[in-house]
Amino acid sequence: MPDSLFITRTEAFRDVVSSLRFSFDGVVMNPLEYAWDMFLAYEDIALSGDDEVLFLGMNPGPDGMMQTGVPFGARSVVRDYLGLTGEVGRPAHEHPARPVTGLVERRDEPSGRAFWSMIRRLYPDCHDFFSFATVQNFCPLAFLERERGRNVTPDKLVRSERKLLEDVCLDYLCFIIDHYRVGKAVAIGNYAYDQLVRTGCRKVVKILHPSPINPAAHRVWAQEGRQVSEYLFKEGILDRS
Repeated sequence: MPDSLFITRTEAFRDVVSSLRFSFDGVVMNPLEYAWDMFLAYEDIALSGDDEVLFLGMNPGPDGMMQTGVPFGARSVVRDYLGLTGEVGRPAHEHPARPVTGLVERRDEPSGRAFWSMIRRLYPDCHDFFSFATVQNFCPLAFLERERGRNVTPDKLVRSERKLLEDVCLDYLCFIIDHYRVGKAVAIGNYAYDQLVRTGCRKVVKILHPSPINPAAHRVWAQEGRQVSEYLFKEGILDRS
């Protein structure tokens, strides 16, 4: 299991973000509450190595971490590549259009499938990847608009509420970087990059977020992310050996 300091610090972080109130007209969900056991099972392998490299995403996707408790956690990846099983609880409040079903098949998160397909191609055994790297999200909260359950990212929140949330999340991110001696960080998208720069991490690079609504992502992440991985090799994030 992750060390006791990580668990204690993450429990405090979970409770603080859950206590925040937003004027956002929709449903706010925190997988660190209802998917805590699955999250810890993931961290047991994700924090098992040196963690020199941190890959950072934005916040849970409706069919990713919101369902599984795993960053970029497409169900098929969580089951078949990470080898995680178990039950995910039901949140106190959920959107009727986006019920939480855990690992039960509904649909896969496209971004998660794209990201982890690249990692799986390079490291068929996930433990080889986690021996030097970890994947986390900046914000643990998912925001779903009330009418249709559309995913709303944290950068769309009211400025004052966004700042409060980001300050809490940044403090926790700095803890992760310091506690695990992260030396290199990969921002998955512009938002994650902006937050990582604020931490003062020694080396920060950015890759395009594999969002299906971004036409450029289809080209960049084609062939299981070969263009992305070549960039990461060039930057010294990944080692060909």
